[in-house]
Amino acid sequence: MNWKPPERPTDFAERRLIEAILQGTYPVDSNLPPERELCEMLGLTRPTLREALQRMRRDGWVEVHQGKPTRVQNYLEEGNLNVLNAIANTNASVSMHVIESLLQVRLLLAPAYFSAACRQDPARLIALLHTLIPVSQNAFEVGKMDWELHKTAALLSNNPVFLLILNGFDQVYLQMAERYFEQAIARQASEDFYRDILKFIGKNSAQDVFNRTQRMMKDSITYWKQSLSKEEEK
Repeated sequence: MNWKPPERPTDFAERRLIEAILQGTYPVDSNLPPERELCEMLGLTRPTLREALQRMRRDGWVEVHQGKPTRVQNYLEEGNLNVLNAIANTNASVSMHVIESLLQVRLLLAPAYFSAACRQDPARLIALLHTLIPVSQNAFEVGKMDWELHKTAALLSNNPVFLLILNGFDQVYLQMAERYFEQAIARQASEDFYRDILKFIGKNSAQDVFNRTQRMMKDSITYWKQSLSKEEEK
């Protein structure tokens, strides 16, 4: 049994307000209710609410000015990477637009960090790839291990910014990966990708690693869209 500490009042307030924003109760460019009303709704003190609002301001959810209503910002345009984990940690569903946007970002980044890892530390990348083959039939496990591969490649690339960016995707990626890897075609595509990367590393061909990773990331977007179509058909 996994014990979790009780949620801090500030965390509770932040989560509930973010859920309300994501669910459209307080849409972008609207104003949140006055502090007193929010405190009554959430059962909080004003200092606790203000701390939560300041954290949301820092991450780009709201615009706070003393003496003026608190405005909901366009968090996808004005927020930072903390927005991603906040979305994943709420009970609101992550929008498909957000997930597809993240996959597009991964398409741009992954070829660079995989090819760099191939040049910087091929032995560690090879060792990890061997643990992934053959691919598990458990969708959650495959997703978890695949994400670990990406983060390890980012680490081995010797560019710390890659890993900082991926860390911001953690919760969102793991939330969608299980659905993605429920598809046999997606699991097989990943296994084929791992085998090809091993082959290209053996040939010391970072360019082939770059090209193959780019193709896999494009294919993953296609498989993600297919998973959505199958779900809509049910």
